Amino acid sequence: MSVQVHGDCIGPEFASIEASGGLYGEEKDNKHLIWVNEHQIAQGDEVDVTFLEEAETSHSGKTIEELYPDSDSQMGPWQSLEEIFRDLAQKPKVREQFAFQVVPPSGAVIHSCTEPNDHSFGFSVLWDWMHPDIVRVSLTSNSLEGIEKRQEGFEHARFRLQIGQSVKLRVSAEPVAQVDR
Repeated sequence: MSVQVHGDCIGPEFASIEASGGLYGEEKDNKHLIWVNEHQIAQGDEVDVTFLEEAETSHSGKTIEELYPDSDSQMGPWQSLEEIFRDLAQKPKVREQFAFQVVPPSGAVIHSCTEPNDHSFGFSVLWDWMHPDIVRVSLTSNSLEGIEKRQEGFEHARFRLQIGQSVKLRVSAEPVAQVDR
């Protein structure tokens, strides 16, 4: 099970949240469900995730096929990775940087922000059946160059939740200054 929040400096959307999970074993037993798919969040929205031992969902998760029934149609031709990164680097920034407030179980607020050359951020809350008593939480950011070179980004926060604990995330951004000519 995972909850992820992500955003970038060039997209018109501020950020989005996803919630998904699955059973991954032998091929016939694989099942991936999505409960929240690319739901847009606004600047200043607060995301609160609590690790519960048992819970019921408000609605059934959907498979990728159910969310995208027309995905069998032909797509392409595809750009090379080099072209994709070059095109992304040429797009103007909508936001200069993201600022974060993360409240871990200790209650000591973590304040952080992306670096000037960072392109995007990712906040992840992940439960893994191999470690059923903990949830891993991380907040990272990275530059386009770092992503292209498959380098680890900057780690703003990393900790674990135990059953009954929660984490809160609030994200804001500084817009690009407009210059009148």
